[in-house]
Amino acid sequence: MKKPLLFIALALFSSFTVFGQEFQQPSEGKSLVYFARVSGTGALINFKYFDGEQYLGKMRGVHYFTYECDPGEHVFWVAAENRDFVRGDLKPNATYILEVRPTMGAVKAAVQLRPVSPDNEKMVKRVKKIIAKQRLKDPKGQEEDVSFLIESGMKRYQKVQDKSKVEVIDPNWTF
Repeated sequence: MKKPLLFIALALFSSFTVFGQEFQQPSEGKSLVYFARVSGTGALINFKYFDGEQYLGKMRGVHYFTYECDPGEHVFWVAAENRDFVRGDLKPNATYILEVRPTMGAVKAAVQLRPVSPDNEKMVKRVKKIIAKQRLKDPKGQEEDVSFLIESGMKRYQKVQDKSKVEVIDPNWTF
């Protein structure tokens, strides 16, 4: 009788630990963005991450990382077989989440980048689960020349921005 009760107590405690976990907050006056890839689809494909013309690094598989930046206007984008963009006017002392969603591409995995609303309980729970299970990773350290990728990515952004195909982070979607 004690073992089933102990198992239930441990299960409840671990679910509170995973789903009750709070998101990290930025340094005073800064903004913090979580990039969370919660699906293992295309796990072997590296995605390259950017803030405008700044290369943040590359990662593959299920992961998350945080990026602290100055508040204000930003264009975040991810490159795989395609490019996908999200823009936002970030508030100071605020934390945001971007879901990195692998999709099927013609040759290799493509990517979608989506802002996460605090009202999207299912996605928030998935991100918290990844945070509880994965170690915070640093995408930096993979030195490579990405100047051509940045140039072509920014040209692509100008084309899709004009067609209103860029999602926008609601500045009130903070965590």
